[in-house]
Amino acid sequence: MIIFFDLEGPLCPIDHAADVLATIGKSLGKQEDFYQLFKMISLYDDELFLVDRKKDYWPGDTLKLIAPIIVSYGDEELLLEISQNAELTPGAKKLFDYLHEEKVPAYIISTSYTQHAHTIARKLAHPIENVRCTTLDFHLKPKDTSLLNELFEEIFPKYLREGLPAVKSELDRFFFEKMPQSPFGALFQRTIVCGGGRKRKYVKDILASLGKRADEAIAVGDSITDIQMLEFVRDNGGLAVSFNGNEYSLKPATVAYSGRSIEGLINLFRSFPDYEQFIKGLPEEEMAQREVFYDLLHELNSEDFQNVLNRQKKYRKILRQKAASLT
Repeated sequence: MIIFFDLEGPLCPIDHAADVLATIGKSLGKQEDFYQLFKMISLYDDELFLVDRKKDYWPGDTLKLIAPIIVSYGDEELLLEISQNAELTPGAKKLFDYLHEEKVPAYIISTSYTQHAHTIARKLAHPIENVRCTTLDFHLKPKDTSLLNELFEEIFPKYLREGLPAVKSELDRFFFEKMPQSPFGALFQRTIVCGGGRKRKYVKDILASLGKRADEAIAVGDSITDIQMLEFVRDNGGLAVSFNGNEYSLKPATVAYSGRSIEGLINLFRSFPDYEQFIKGLPEEEMAQREVFYDLLHELNSEDFQNVLNRQKKYRKILRQKAASLT
């Protein structure tokens, strides 16, 4: 058995990048505005992947798009401070203590910037060499950051008034025509986000390096950045788990796990590879009483699937709060 975890959601409830941007906004007197700025870029990220199907673009590349803002108005200490103050997802430490005690190989594969991913790994007493994440190089900050004025003063206010469709073409030009040719070009090109198909590649590479098969693997995710990782594990005989996820992680998953704590995954992992027997033997009343729900997804009709999705979203909102609205 080998386990691959997404970080934000399964292991830490905050959206680190959104909180960094909101903190930058606060320093500029625009805290709520900048959380909305992140939401605009996150929605734009979804559009590029789901609608435009942009070549070589993966969910989570939001962290590439916002990199110029963060290096211009933030620093490494800010990213570390927000991460150090973040709590772990309830049950995450006990889950990792179990994995370490049982010597189960586990890897964290996260879109998060290195500062956050490594900080959370240390809180879990997990080896940094078993973390894959996104590098943000503050040394690539240019002297001229004036291009961002267009985003702040023209595009973003228009989005707040009229919505994403009104600014979609302007965002296309800003990020993919102007940004690469600007002083931010080097930063923009070198920020490679660990999301989407890149997560899948890390899973494949790690399995190959350890001589393990995909049907020995378990993947745990909760959002659009995890689709390809979950699909790969599911389609090759492993176990793909959506933990308090949204529709993007639920559709490619084998099992939905919902609840106020991730600690319940210990029992699921213990049952692997006979997890179907384990889940089918659980009394519904007991799961409801403990608020720990395991659902096999391949046999569900559309109505039952929607009920499971509603439950995933319910506990997602309880644990992730504001971040639950982000994909």
